[in-house]
Amino acid sequence: MSSPPFFSVITATHLRSALLARNLRSLRAQTFQDFEIIVVADALDGGTASVCAELLREHDVFIKRNGRRGPAQSRNVGMSLARGEWVLFLDDDDTFAPHHLQRAHERITAAGEPAAKVLFSDFDVLTEDRSKDLHTALSRSRVNLGGHPVESLHVKNFIPNNALLFHRLVLEGSTVDPHLESQEDWDFLLSVCQKAMPVHYEGGGAIVHKDYVNPGTRRGTTTAANDTTVVVDFLHTYRRWRAPTPELQAQRQQLMQSVGLALPVAWF
Repeated sequence: MSSPPFFSVITATHLRSALLARNLRSLRAQTFQDFEIIVVADALDGGTASVCAELLREHDVFIKRNGRRGPAQSRNVGMSLARGEWVLFLDDDDTFAPHHLQRAHERITAAGEPAAKVLFSDFDVLTEDRSKDLHTALSRSRVNLGGHPVESLHVKNFIPNNALLFHRLVLEGSTVDPHLESQEDWDFLLSVCQKAMPVHYEGGGAIVHKDYVNPGTRRGTTTAANDTTVVVDFLHTYRRWRAPTPELQAQRQQLMQSVGLALPVAWF
């Protein structure tokens, strides 16, 4: 077996071959190439198989898994297969700019930088209409995260999944909960935060793609249903990962009060 790569990039996909092709092309275009791609599909069609056959390399992995559909379990399968020293998640509808892995590698190996087991970068938000040309952006904006106090992750997530990098050792014992209807990325991140808090670095090239024109099928049929699901999952996550300080407890209480839910501060 070849030596382990520096990075493992895990891509969860579900019957979106055009988006997956864009995702994989962004990885193949990376200026730093010591990485493996692990594509985990929860369903399979000809388009997905064709894209993987074209764009994955010999040492990359493609697997169609069984069981409950959704990205959570696909990410868990990907983590179980990852050989890299550092692990990244890049869902099928998102991409990396060509310099992303290069910049991450430079930060990890830089002399004089504080050691970290979890890193996160700034990112771009690109809006698009996926019913039209995927190469045409409606808008693009940069989101700088350096000013965010990292402790606020205990109240609400502000880091998208593809802007994070995890050392493989910090992932031991952590899994993505497939039973959550929302907030599974945040719940997973908080489980990792019990071992190591994320450290910010500048210059990352994570790109979050959003289609507000064609949102697609979502769980729940009304805004109220979706809002209720989010609140329930917030409460579940709060109870699983208690706030480490009274100040953060109070911030959690205030956030729930803002959506009409009054609970004593000790609950958080």
